[in-house]
Amino acid sequence: MEPNELIKILPKFAIKGLSNLPQKLELCELKLTEQSIPYTQLEQVQAEITKFEPEQGWLCFQSDVEYFCKGEAIPTSSGILLYGEVSKSESEESLHIREDGQSGWILTHFIETEGDRYLKEKQLFLGEGKNLTPEKLHYHVYWQYNKEHGYHQYAARFVEF
Repeated sequence: MEPNELIKILPKFAIKGLSNLPQKLELCELKLTEQSIPYTQLEQVQAEITKFEPEQGWLCFQSDVEYFCKGEAIPTSSGILLYGEVSKSESEESLHIREDGQSGWILTHFIETEGDRYLKEKQLFLGEGKNLTPEKLHYHVYWQYNKEHGYHQYAARFVEF
């Protein structure tokens, strides 16, 4: 059953297992673009993060995880950036940074728009708090329909603290 069909009938069901789904799933479209950057160009990774103009997020360096909120500077470190997630507060855009395990980094740019290809679920995760990390991390999880296997998680993106 396609996402736009499922979302119409889901509220009518009271089936065990479905009660754990959020009260309101939303339909959307999601565009992902990836960029590979070799290890020899660490400064380009930082330049791409700066060019994205994030308002909040977290970055994991070799020996430290640092986060920043709206109005704060993007963290930099003398260590190598391993991975991170940053977002723009007033838009539906996020940038995910990760090592590719062999020769560099993969930067994935997420842009959410209106559409009916995916079901979007809003999730809240608890951080450590106590000045180490923000207390709450908001993510959007995108579910895709596959005719052979049903629904599966397609992607997840950091939205905000």
